[in-house]
Amino acid sequence: MPLARMRPTFEIPSPHPVDASVARLRSLVDEGDHPLDGRIAGTHLMLVIPPARRHFWSPWLHLEVYEAAEGSSVQGRFSPNPSVWTGIMLAYIALCTLIFFASIFGFAQLIMQRSPWALSLLPVFLIVGGLIYWGSLVGQKLANDQMHELHDAVAGAIARVSAPDTEHTGLGEDGVHTVLPEVPLLND
Repeated sequence: MPLARMRPTFEIPSPHPVDASVARLRSLVDEGDHPLDGRIAGTHLMLVIPPARRHFWSPWLHLEVYEAAEGSSVQGRFSPNPSVWTGIMLAYIALCTLIFFASIFGFAQLIMQRSPWALSLLPVFLIVGGLIYWGSLVGQKLANDQMHELHDAVAGAIARVSAPDTEHTGLGEDGVHTVLPEVPLLND
């Protein structure tokens, strides 16, 4: 079983040029009836779940649209709310700092031929680090449905095809047919 990643990523190839792909993704944010919020800056987009449905572990999806050999490529990276992500990283930095100083103090105690009680803190710090990692994976599982919702919305926006003539295509009255390509997402 592969280790789960803390910030899962995906890539969706698009047959459309970069500007057209960005315009399709912009519709996720601009259309009032779509259930997503977001911001756009050039070819970078950030999609989030609206505040009414957002919880502590709700994902943020950062998208970057790049030029590819045939059309463009949409690369996405999931992350928690930036304040949650910052808190997790600060906790890891604090743990690394504590491990560093406990190691120095413990080895100094050994050199002075005293009981190295500071070294006994190292396993505790490592267990706390493991618990933080486990907590982030639990949060990722709690947000899994919302992650799929964001991913499917992006895949649907990229795959959407407009047809000028709906009589011969078998498309709906609005001339839009949505195809969701098979795109691997996360470590399900």
